[in-house]
Amino acid sequence: MQCSRRQVLGGIGAGAAAGLLGVPASAAESEPDTERVFVHPKTGLLDGLGDFFGLIEAVGGTTLLEYDNFEFVVARVPTTGLDELRGDDRVAFVEDDDETGIPGDWSPTLPDLLDPPDGADCATHPDQRPSWGLERIGADGVEQNGAGVDVGILDTGIQSAHCSLSVADGRNVTGDGPPGDYEDRHGHGTHVAGIVGALDNGRGVVGVAPDVNLHAVKVLDDDGAGRYSQLIAGIDWCLSNDVELISMSLGGDAESASLSRAIDKAHSAGHLLLCAAGNEGTDGGDSCDAATMTYPATHENVVAVTAMNEDETLASYSSVGSAVDLLAPGTEINSTTVDNRYAQASGTSMACPFVTGVAALVWERRDENGPGPNDPVREILGGTAETVLGTCAEGDGLVNARAAVGDERATEGATWNDGVVAGLRSLLERVVDLIADFFEWLRGLFS
Repeated sequence: MQCSRRQVLGGIGAGAAAGLLGVPASAAESEPDTERVFVHPKTGLLDGLGDFFGLIEAVGGTTLLEYDNFEFVVARVPTTGLDELRGDDRVAFVEDDDETGIPGDWSPTLPDLLDPPDGADCATHPDQRPSWGLERIGADGVEQNGAGVDVGILDTGIQSAHCSLSVADGRNVTGDGPPGDYEDRHGHGTHVAGIVGALDNGRGVVGVAPDVNLHAVKVLDDDGAGRYSQLIAGIDWCLSNDVELISMSLGGDAESASLSRAIDKAHSAGHLLLCAAGNEGTDGGDSCDAATMTYPATHENVVAVTAMNEDETLASYSSVGSAVDLLAPGTEINSTTVDNRYAQASGTSMACPFVTGVAALVWERRDENGPGPNDPVREILGGTAETVLGTCAEGDGLVNARAAVGDERATEGATWNDGVVAGLRSLLERVVDLIADFFEWLRGLFS
C-alpha cells in the first residue's frame, strides 16, 4: 500500500505530528512571538522530506499542515527564526498565512412567510417558493437539475439534517473539531448551499441545481473566519475527491502566492472555481475606477461574481473591479439556514452560488464525468450572459441559465483536444513555478 504524504508527515517526528488539521486556532494563536507561515521548498516534499521538516524544527518551528496535492507546508515559526528559514538553500520562499472570511457584515433575517412552526418537523415546513433570483436567471425553466455533478461549498459547513438539503459528504479542515464534523453552526454555508442545490421537494425553497451532490467543505470556523491555509486545504480535498465545482463565498484583503498556486493547480486539473467579489462597495457607482474586490476573486482562474438588486441595479454593497466576470442576484435572497429553518440574506455571497448552480446545469448538459471542461463551461457562462448594467461592474453580464444550457457548446462534451490543452497548460504552469522559485532564490542571495 502506498502512503499518502499526510501519512508520511505524521510519522516523521513531533514537529510534524499535527498533521492535516494542525492545532486548534486558540492554542496556536496564543504562542508568543511566532508567525504562521507557508514554507515553500525548492524541491518536491518527497525528495527530501525529513531534511525539509528538520530545518523548520531547527529554527524552533512546528509544522502544522501538509497537503496531498501541493508541495508546500504551513508552519508556526518564531519571529527570530524567520530570516534563517528564508536564507536556507532548501527554501524557495516563506509567506504569511493571511486571514479570510465571510465578506462584509452578513445579517440574515427570518421571513415570516417561510418560518416553519416546528423546524424539526419537515411536515410543518411551508410550501416551496422559488426565490426571485432563481426565476430572474431562468433556472426555473430548464430541464437540467445538476444530477451527477459534484459541488464543493467552501464555507462554514452545511447543516446535514435540513429538510431542504441533501449533503453527500464533506470535510472539516479548520483544525477545530474532528475532520468529519462539517456541521454549520453559523448559517452562512447552509444559506449558500441552498441557493445552489436546495431540494425540489415541495418544501421551503429550491436551488438552481437541486440534484447536485453537495459537499460541505468547512474552511471557516463557527464565527465565519479562517485562513488561506484552510481554504487551500479545502481546495486540496476537492482535488483529491474529484469535486468538479468549487464555490467560495468568502474573501481576504491580501493576495497570496500560495493560494494562487493552489488555484492554478485546481484549474489545470479541470476544476471550475467561483468566488464572491466581496462586499466592500464602490464609490464610483457601476464603474470600476476604484477596485474594491477581495481575494481570491481577483485571480484570473476564478470566476468572480458581483451582486444585483431585484430592480436590476448594482447592489450598493457589491465590490467591483476589472476582474469581475459575471453578475447574479444577491439582495434579499431566501434560502436555507441552520436550525432547519430559512432565512433572507444579501451579499455577493448569495450571488456566487447562483452562478455555481448554473455552471452545474451546464456541466450536466455536457454529460461530463469528473473534472475537465472548466474553460468551455466558463466560456459558455460568459458568452450567454445578459447585459443588464452595461458597465464594468457586471463583467460579461447577468448569468442566464436558459441561454447557457441551450448553447450548442453545452452539448459538445469533453474532447481529446480539451485534454491536450489542459495537459499543456499544466506543464506551462509548472515551468512558470520553477522560474519563480529560481528568482526567489536569487533574491535571497542578494538580500
